Amino acid sequence: MNQKTFRFVSLLLGLAIAFPAKDSSVIAQDSSLKSSVSRSTKIPCPVPPDPEEVEGKTIICGVVAVPEDYSKPTGRQVELTYTLLRSKSLSPQPDPVVVLHGGPGSGDISALSFMIPLYTQQRQSRDVILFDQRGSQYSGDLACSPTAFILEKVINAPGNELAKKYAAFAQKFKDPIVDPDGQALAVFALCHSILKGYGADLNQYNTTNNARDVVNLASALGYDKINLYGISYGTYLGMRVMRDHPQRIRSVVLDSTIPPQVKKYEAVVRDLEVSTLNLIEDCQQDKACNGAYPNLKARTIALLKALDKKPIPIPSNDKNKPPESVTVKAFEALIRKMNQDYRISEYLPLMISELEKGVTTTYVGAASGKIFTTPAPKTIPIGAPQELMAKGDELRQQARKLLSERAKFLESRRPSQQWVQQVLNVIETLPEKERTITRGNFYGVGYQSGMPRDRKTLIATIAEIFPKSQVEALTKPLQTKTDTEIRHIYEVIGTIFRNAELLDASTPGGTFRSFDCQDLVPSSNPAQTEANAKQMEMPELGRSNLKAARQAYALCKSWQVEPAPAKNSEVLKSTIPTLVLQGRYDIQTNSTVGKQAMAGLTNGTYLEFPKAGHGVLLFSQCAKDVGAAFVNNPSRPPNAECRETLKPKFVLPPVK
Repeated sequence: MNQKTFRFVSLLLGLAIAFPAKDSSVIAQDSSLKSSVSRSTKIPCPVPPDPEEVEGKTIICGVVAVPEDYSKPTGRQVELTYTLLRSKSLSPQPDPVVVLHGGPGSGDISALSFMIPLYTQQRQSRDVILFDQRGSQYSGDLACSPTAFILEKVINAPGNELAKKYAAFAQKFKDPIVDPDGQALAVFALCHSILKGYGADLNQYNTTNNARDVVNLASALGYDKINLYGISYGTYLGMRVMRDHPQRIRSVVLDSTIPPQVKKYEAVVRDLEVSTLNLIEDCQQDKACNGAYPNLKARTIALLKALDKKPIPIPSNDKNKPPESVTVKAFEALIRKMNQDYRISEYLPLMISELEKGVTTTYVGAASGKIFTTPAPKTIPIGAPQELMAKGDELRQQARKLLSERAKFLESRRPSQQWVQQVLNVIETLPEKERTITRGNFYGVGYQSGMPRDRKTLIATIAEIFPKSQVEALTKPLQTKTDTEIRHIYEVIGTIFRNAELLDASTPGGTFRSFDCQDLVPSSNPAQTEANAKQMEMPELGRSNLKAARQAYALCKSWQVEPAPAKNSEVLKSTIPTLVLQGRYDIQTNSTVGKQAMAGLTNGTYLEFPKAGHGVLLFSQCAKDVGAAFVNNPSRPPNAECRETLKPKFVLPPVK
């Protein structure tokens, strides 16, 4: 192969060695709305809608182009992919519910079958709009997976002369605490360079522009007033829309809230502790639970310290299975699991009581799920914190498996998917040494410097990376495909790849870092984060999040974006009717953080939900009912009596 065959590899290494100094220029932000947004263009839904939906009638998918940089309205555009869920009413209200997803960058379009049922009640009276925010999977995906793939499969492959070049580059990012060999931090530095080389202005992927996108999307779809339902980061975005565009908002529901004034990476160390303390408080307020497990807080603190010194072995009769034990990390993992599975909360006091005696029965049953008599709740992680540098061997194996299994996604009849499958089939016929590089270059087709994601780029890439004998068969079908199918080809390629690399498993790495390093990291102080961790009552439960915070600080040093103005971290003062929903066992936006959303909301109501983790909407019909009733009549105080039925029924010790 000649050097041209290494187009994406060469781009990656060329940018890496010439890694630029931090740009101190500030991108000017124009606060006024400009009429630069194109009209909505309907497209086939990127993922199949539910069988009961009729595409084009009850559910409509499309794109709305907005400027990447609002100060350059005729410059580079970002296509926002949306799904409009038509109201079931024959006379729907004129103001839709616009759903703001978490992350930043998690996206809703890829999870349509899960998201649609969540808003069934809202659709009884008005339309519901789901969309992928800028930089998310179906709206200009800023993924880091192609970079990671090339590094692992090509550059760091045994015997490759490029490995030394990369190793020297990685030395620049060595951090004795966060990343001793610099490898993980270097991946993100390279990803930043690749995205920048492709032409993305990463400074424009921020919450201020995201807020403008929300109102411009609504305008393009013909709506004036809108209602917002934000979850996780979507609450941070929702509060920005409230601040910048209050005249467009009728009502707001904030679910699992990150208020702008909260210093996220100073508060994050306490997430698991607050959730655990809330559960302990719930037990203390329950007469039977408190009687069975008195002084539970002090006992839990003592248990964690004991586990830290000496883990409790788990008995096993399986000689072929390595011995296991209950460690602080294992206890922490169960608290994290409670964030999605509220059933664990009812067994936790009993588990603590048993572990004090060295008994692991309830722990094993809760961890495995075998102890439960009710089905597990159907939830998905929303904006889950990512420990991006800790990839275990087991997860790596799962990631490899996903790469081959993802071919199943391409079995549908859509022309774009069939063409991608055709290319993958041809790759498998190439000599073994050429397959990985060809696959890497194909997956990197949307990240080539100066080459937009269009038909011409696809044809040029195929001509360059495949033998001449294969080119015509692969490029001829591209000539007759519609622009919509060409666009979807890039989405299909990205979808296959992101599921094979954990780097973009829940959110595109480039999107998350661009938002995080502008909006959320700069307001936090690393020294205060360390101090907060030391002051915890249960410091053992803060270690993982302390590590994640350190990683965030380190990553933002090399992710070159300008921090947001200080005013963006001020308390939001608003009279817009707002409902703040908070899960008692939320370990991603803990209740201490959630309560602070009320600081400037003079027309706000705060409600906590028992047995709920992150994304209260996911946990109960009660939360759905309360949210829908509030949107229907935001001037009336919500009736939340249904929360009484959600109180945990703690499992008591067996009667002797």
